[in-house]
Amino acid sequence: MRILAHGASLPAARTRVRSALTGLAQRGHEVGWLLGGDTPVRRDLALLSGVRALPGLHADVVVGGGGRLVGTALCGWLAQARAMVLDLGAGEVERWGAPERWAWDSLHASALVDESEAARFAAAWRGRDHDRVGLWPAASPAADAEAASPETEVLERACERALARHRGRALRPAVFLDRDGTLIREQGYLSDPEAVELLPGVPRALRNLMEAGYPLVVVSNQSGVGRGMFTAARVHAVMAQLRRRLREHGVELTSIRFCPHRPEDGCACRKPRPGMLELAAEDLQLALRDSVTIGDKRIDTAAGRAAGGRGVLVRTGYGRDEEARAGDRDGDGPDHVSDDLAAAVEWLLERG
Repeated sequence: MRILAHGASLPAARTRVRSALTGLAQRGHEVGWLLGGDTPVRRDLALLSGVRALPGLHADVVVGGGGRLVGTALCGWLAQARAMVLDLGAGEVERWGAPERWAWDSLHASALVDESEAARFAAAWRGRDHDRVGLWPAASPAADAEAASPETEVLERACERALARHRGRALRPAVFLDRDGTLIREQGYLSDPEAVELLPGVPRALRNLMEAGYPLVVVSNQSGVGRGMFTAARVHAVMAQLRRRLREHGVELTSIRFCPHRPEDGCACRKPRPGMLELAAEDLQLALRDSVTIGDKRIDTAAGRAAGGRGVLVRTGYGRDEEARAGDRDGDGPDHVSDDLAAAVEWLLERG
């Protein structure tokens, strides 16, 4: 995502959203901070000198605080943003007049609210769409873990939901993609961003999917976190490198999801269970029945089928060994087997 942070509405007191914006940059999103108010000191954010830098920016989402709602919306319009996410307080909503109500409706807006203010905020909201309001997490982690913080997770999902709902209520089919052995070279428990190596043909195949209108959602098991081999922040660093490498080829991932738990933990999100796909579908308004999951393991295809869609096995990574396994145990057999991602995408696009 390309995210514009409206600095004038985000003073130092709004520590939560400022930290989350830094976390989004560390997750590989392009975050530009429009100067105004207190300038962030972190180098992760690109500083924009003023409104003259906005035309042609083509931001996806503008993020701001509720104190200068009209200014946030206007900057979003100048940057051609499609959605707006606001850190809102109940008192700010209580003071809204006609300009603020216009600004809220001028872009597809969503709000994040402190849990302690939820009841007061609901009273001030007066019948507006409650689906466009979310809660900040109650607790915060250490300041040096922005990418893995609950605040960053909440803001990233809020931005994704706002963009998905801007496009309308119709459900869309998506392509769910495994990471290791499917998009990048399989290296075991990968935790070094510099070791990310795209497999041949992957960028072109993903561009073909984008051009056909498919959202691209990465779903990855990362049990190395649960096993204590590396932290969730390291997973985010590798995923950020994947985003940047693909962006160099004109590919923008719609969303990235990963499960940090061990197989024995019984997590509903760990493939072959469909939890990651179902949560992504709820946030992004996806039609699981018409979606396809592509991966180099049978747990990938099983997750896609358990979600109601189709599964395609690729022979890269562990794929050839997985293909050689006899039988279709517990429904983990793929609907199709392809040599690599490019061939899988060709098969999918031919069938629509």
